[in-house]
Amino acid sequence: MLDMGFEPQIRKILQQIRPDRQMLMWSATWPKEVRKLACDFMDSNDFYHLNIGSEKLAANHNITQIIDVVQDWQKEDKLNKLLEEMSADNSAKILIFAETKKRCDELTRNMRKYGYRAM
Repeated sequence: MLDMGFEPQIRKILQQIRPDRQMLMWSATWPKEVRKLACDFMDSNDFYHLNIGSEKLAANHNITQIIDVVQDWQKEDKLNKLLEEMSADNSAKILIFAETKKRCDELTRNMRKYGYRAM
């Protein structure tokens, strides 16, 4: 989120946390921006860094993120159009977020019904 310009908002939230409260920070990667943010807001005496895997991991810059704001009644049609467009590329992979497990199951069934590989 830092690379998308959210650092000022994150800093504002962190500045409002009472100093007597425990703070945990999570990051999938550990670039210098995240390290600086952690050092700025974490007490150096109580700072623990747990790393699983390589510290040289970085976010994949080959991912295209599409965000469409639509009304509830438009979602199904919009998803179908996106799936149709993306299906032209056999190597394309799509990650869809839904609010509930039930909705995920419905989406999976519908996608399979129309011939898309879904899990």
